[in-house]
Amino acid sequence: IIMEILFETIEKPYFIDDLKKNTLGTIKIALLREVTGNLIIRSNYPDETITFKAGENKDIVEIPARKLKSREKLLGLKICREFNVINSEFRYNVIKNRNQLGNPNSILFGDSVTESNDAVGITSRAIYDWAYSIRDVDEITGTLQHNALSEGGTMWNEEEGKLRQSLFQVQYIKPGTLFPHFITVENVIPELFIHLLSCILFENRYGAQSTTLSSNMKNHILGFGLSKFEQPVNSYGISANWDSSVPVTFGNVKESITKAMKTYYGENNYKDAQNIILLIKDLWQREDKKELQAIYTKAKTDCIKFLKDIKVCK
Repeated sequence: IIMEILFETIEKPYFIDDLKKNTLGTIKIALLREVTGNLIIRSNYPDETITFKAGENKDIVEIPARKLKSREKLLGLKICREFNVINSEFRYNVIKNRNQLGNPNSILFGDSVTESNDAVGITSRAIYDWAYSIRDVDEITGTLQHNALSEGGTMWNEEEGKLRQSLFQVQYIKPGTLFPHFITVENVIPELFIHLLSCILFENRYGAQSTTLSSNMKNHILGFGLSKFEQPVNSYGISANWDSSVPVTFGNVKESITKAMKTYYGENNYKDAQNIILLIKDLWQREDKKELQAIYTKAKTDCIKFLKDIKVCK
């Protein structure tokens, strides 16, 4: 029943039945990422948000793909542990031998052996776009000053008898900011596609200081573009072509993404995601997880077979 609902939205030819196959056909996932709490995106400078100059008078916030993918890949690892389909010694970015690569998360997101001489790399089947804001950086960011307080809860240095100087500032993206985003998927079995959607739907904490900040982003999966070839729809295009006279609201940005997808993929090949999203949420809300367990067990079996077929594992 699960696969029947999936295939009603995305036809079978856009999936493969053998991970060794390398065929034409891509699925582009259209998302709208909504910031719901303070989001810190930084790189070279510890106190500044990453920005990109999109024209003479527009400076927008830029989120590198890795900063989105890494969080969703880490959640995927935890999900695989939940269903016991990954080596118990596997640690994120610390892979000791090639046999540990035989799991749904590594085959979907890509991985490589890091601690052996015969390093093996598995390429990603989920290609992440960089995300760009619609509005100018000055409109959507603020600055926080942090104080390193003493045990007494003040800035007073009891030993030296003067104020402590341990202050620092950090720029953050404000709640309510919207980021169009796209992920292109190719050569996946249906089980890996369900795994990817679960990772996107249920991850909600991104950026720096993620161990101290609570959830700060909600991911809305809008639809899927289906084509033999990937189409040039991306986050920068949505932002750069935005009509400044149109208010930047959730509804307007969603409409802009949908219009762009239908322009490139056609009305018939852009599919609404809601039925699949409801299905996945329902599977996770059930007390009995036997159907999800079956999906992940099948995925693991296929992943191990793939590694054997390409002679990575015996």
